[in-house]
Amino acid sequence: MRTRAGAALVCPLAVASLLALSPPALARTPGSGPSVTSAVPTGTCVVKPSDDGKTVTVTGTGFIGTGGAALRGNAPGATVGLGNLDGLNPPGVFNLTGLPVTDYAVHQQKGGVIACREIPSDKSTNKELVRAAQERGFKAGVAAGKEAAQENCEGAKPQPPKKHPGLVAQDEAVEKAINNGFIAGAATAFNTFCRSGR
Repeated sequence: MRTRAGAALVCPLAVASLLALSPPALARTPGSGPSVTSAVPTGTCVVKPSDDGKTVTVTGTGFIGTGGAALRGNAPGATVGLGNLDGLNPPGVFNLTGLPVTDYAVHQQKGGVIACREIPSDKSTNKELVRAAQERGFKAGVAAGKEAAQENCEGAKPQPPKKHPGLVAQDEAVEKAINNGFIAGAATAFNTFCRSGR
């Protein structure tokens, strides 16, 4: 009787132990499933409008191992077969210009659907850079104008630094915006301080 009772106590413990160990054991059983998760393509794509806003350029990177892909948009003529991008140089990259303005996504045979993200056009980016440069120049001008006024209200207003030669068009526009902002800020601070004495 003692033997049976001992066995009865031992068996549930053994069963519980086996149950606790069974998931890892089953996971390692050959043929029960893949032991290593296969890599999923993790490409990204962006949509950039043209400066006139009439077309877009779609650029994708990292589309490797897709088994074939297509770019699809929500407009007529906005679907383009990409094929297998592994063999391109660089691999997994595409760049398509002159496409209709709409939302786009890359449909992959392996890896599902990747929605493309819209980014500003070059023209919009330039406007933002120029606006930020003008604000930066204005702040610097205010500080310089106040300092000059504190020294001598009869003196000349401070001028921006000399321009750098050989700048490309965008950099030249940014520097011009900084200088214009500086002049406006310096004049405002100089005149305000000299009138009020503060």
